[in-house]
Amino acid sequence: IVRIYKRLDNLEPGILKQNLHYRFSVEQINKILPQIHCNPFCDVIYRVFSSKQDGHLSFEDTLDLCWAFSMNCPRSVRAAWAFEIFDFDGDNQVSLDDLIETMRRLAGTDERGQNRIDRQQAEDVARMMLQEMDFSGAGNIASQEFIQLLSKMPDFAHTFQFKID
Repeated sequence: IVRIYKRLDNLEPGILKQNLHYRFSVEQINKILPQIHCNPFCDVIYRVFSSKQDGHLSFEDTLDLCWAFSMNCPRSVRAAWAFEIFDFDGDNQVSLDDLIETMRRLAGTDERGQNRIDRQQAEDVARMMLQEMDFSGAGNIASQEFIQLLSKMPDFAHTFQFKID
């Protein structure tokens, strides 16, 4: 907590003493958390953790973000945050379209800015993922299904985390 406070205070010295609810821009947060800035889900991560959905994070928002990605965060809590991130359209389910977007972001873009995976390839992979993950047969992945699945994946805990130096 102290480390995050000091990093934020270095961005705008004294501002948190005046107003603990001050909201830092995403650009400012990128300076203290470059590991988020490099993440293909950066924009969604900031949207999910911004309590006011305004493109800014408060000290508390930043603590929530750091806690969710910390080694000490329980897997089920981390999985719940991951669900929020992968639910791109915010409809409380991970749908085929959400999985297609996930695949496109994970594949990235080439030096010309073109997607490295075309829509059909992304959709094919997303359909296979949905088949494996949709336990209820509803055609989407509900929050509990998603959390249950990720909680059982040993690699998830290591890939959905970062350290604060």
